[in-house]
Amino acid sequence: MITPPGMNGNGNGLGATPNGWATLIPVIGVSGTIAMYLVWWLTQALGGRLDRMIELLDSIARAVNAHAR
Repeated sequence: MITPPGMNGNGNGLGATPNGWATLIPVIGVSGTIAMYLVWWLTQALGGRLDRMIELLDSIARAVNAHAR
């Protein structure tokens, strides 16, 4: 029997496989999934500012490392 997209053969409309977040839960647990979601959310919300912060920290680390030698 051929089933339409999004149907798992039972006719209930649920996909046969869980989405991306649901596949992470058995691997890293609920708390790990929440932590990964929060990191993803922060990177989406802070986007460009986060990039500038990382560049600044990188330049500071290079300057400190250059003077340590």
